[in-house]
Amino acid sequence: MLSLKQTYEKLLLASNEQSLREVSYENLQQVIEELVDVWFAKMDNLVYLRLSLESQDGVVYYEIIRGDEDHSGIQRDVTERIAVDEEQDTPLVPRYVVMQAKCVTENEEELLLEQSFYQLLIVNVRGLILRCLQENQLLELRLMEQEMELAQKIQRMLMPDGRLLLPKLEAKAVFLPDTYVGGDYIDYLKLDERRTCFVIADVSGHGLPASLMTTGIRSAVRAVTQTCWEPELILQRLNSLLYEDLIKTRSFITMLVAIYDSHEHALLISRAGHPQPLYLTASGAALLPCCGGLGLGLSPDSFYERETIPLKEEGILLAYTDGLLDLSRNDLQRCVNQWLEGFTRLRHEGLLSEDEDSIAIVENYVKSQTSESLQTDDISLLILRFQSGTEQEAVIDDVV
Repeated sequence: MLSLKQTYEKLLLASNEQSLREVSYENLQQVIEELVDVWFAKMDNLVYLRLSLESQDGVVYYEIIRGDEDHSGIQRDVTERIAVDEEQDTPLVPRYVVMQAKCVTENEEELLLEQSFYQLLIVNVRGLILRCLQENQLLELRLMEQEMELAQKIQRMLMPDGRLLLPKLEAKAVFLPDTYVGGDYIDYLKLDERRTCFVIADVSGHGLPASLMTTGIRSAVRAVTQTCWEPELILQRLNSLLYEDLIKTRSFITMLVAIYDSHEHALLISRAGHPQPLYLTASGAALLPCCGGLGLGLSPDSFYERETIPLKEEGILLAYTDGLLDLSRNDLQRCVNQWLEGFTRLRHEGLLSEDEDSIAIVENYVKSQTSESLQTDDISLLILRFQSGTEQEAVIDDVV
């Protein structure tokens, strides 16, 4: 019994040493072999030891054998099996660790103690495999995070950076992501010396697939606006251009296109299933009553209408993706009313004063409100700050 106790202490020490070693799929088999060698060498009654990694159906992925299976003095056969992972069954993560041992003792008490030694061996081997699995999962997670960080960086690069400054209009894009990347897209680009195009869109779904689609939207928008300056026709052509891809991916896009005409100091707006923008002037805060239409990708023959909004009063137009309204998912109208009430308070506090940075006030207000709520979707804002319509201004600055 003293000898068995000493054996147990040695095996336990070997087990602890193995637990401190770095292990990966590259050196897993080597570490298992070293562990089996220790067990075979330290157990005096052991004449044959086989350890295998097996599938649910008994397919042997890997095995190591020590000793002589046909030893003449064998008195007892011992078999132990332990499950590794109930959901996986591969050569790297087998279903079972199986151990077969043959020993030369007839002492029942010794056999019972030695059985616990065998169990300790397969528990250790399972632990090594699970450590490899965990390390591999952590590595995959780190790689995925790096990929998502890169995708987020690319998506941010596609968004307008800084403010667009025109003689009577300023614009800023704001992106408040819920995840690394999503399907929100904002753009503004100069069409000619008179017109500037603003686009805000939201691809259905979340994550990388939706983010990849925004790259295609950007290219399509810039291609279509080379020859088309009417917002309703821009939407119609984009729908035709993107329809097949959207059908294949079972996606759709909501979009708002606004063309700013500096000669008329007016906005020409068309919507494809996108939320109505908020409109704030000295007269009040309201949803802008502009015509809607089906989202892109929902019908091959969608038709869109156009609203012309003369910018007679100084004010702000806030276009947004529906993440802004998801903060109160159970009551959409209540959420809209809360935003209108909040912007009305800001208006009374001097939001539209000449000495105030109205765009920054709106941006900070939205950020403060969303930080206090449970955000479940990306939120993107397109904030337009315009002066009242008077005699016409000078030439539009270049848009980057």
